[in-house]
Amino acid sequence: MTQPMFSITGELRKVYSENHTNRETGEVTRKHRIQMLGEVPLRDSDGTKEDFVTLTIDNPADYQDLVRETITVPFGFFAPGKGNVVVFVPKGSRPQVVSA
Repeated sequence: MTQPMFSITGELRKVYSENHTNRETGEVTRKHRIQMLGEVPLRDSDGTKEDFVTLTIDNPADYQDLVRETITVPFGFFAPGKGNVVVFVPKGSRPQVVSA
């Protein structure tokens, strides 16, 4: 993969899956997600704050052994509706462990 335009770095805190029901068809599928904790710069100051980011992933097995590690992953996002932003890791992307 070429260098992504957007990537995120933080401590992988959780890998989990949950059921998602399609409202139109009633079909139930599994969505896989990770939660990362990282520092986010503040807009109006030189400081940062810690924040969680939840990302949809394709393959949870790529992440299971990396909990509590600092990783970098490429990500994408889109807004399907006003006030709703979906953040995801592109299919086929793999996490990179950040060396200390």
